[in-house]
Amino acid sequence: MRPQTEIDLGGVLVDPFVRYLFLALVILIAVRFAVGRLGLRRIFANPPLAEAAIYVCILVSLVVFWN
Repeated sequence: MRPQTEIDLGGVLVDPFVRYLFLALVILIAVRFAVGRLGLRRIFANPPLAEAAIYVCILVSLVVFWN
């Protein structure tokens, strides 16, 4: 396993976990678009809660498998 290094943004050190947060958000936007285009939003009783759960699942998958 390779050591995680912090990202330097203008003198501010950013934890590598922030990359996972941003990447998970980008993936969630793509999934949200696909679900909307396929008309699958109506199968969820509470779509915002489902989106939050999907975001957490994507984030956990990135952390576990891309680490």
